[in-house]
Amino acid sequence: MEPADGRVILFIIIGLAVFALGRRFQTMILMRQVWKQSARQVMARKEVANNAAKSMIGITVIAVFVVWLVLNLNRVM
Repeated sequence: MEPADGRVILFIIIGLAVFALGRRFQTMILMRQVWKQSARQVMARKEVANNAAKSMIGITVIAVFVVWLVLNLNRVM
């Protein structure tokens, strides 16, 4: 029988390699989840910004109409 030292060392090296690969895979999965979450947040922020811009345009149109109405009423009276 030959000594089992070589096989034990080989199994330890294989175990460490599999552990390292598992950790890298886990990190990759976590980074992908974070990326998806941040992409969703960016889309939500874009939607909020677009809604805010539409609201500002609407309020500006209303304000211009009110100013126009007041100036015309002053001319009539």
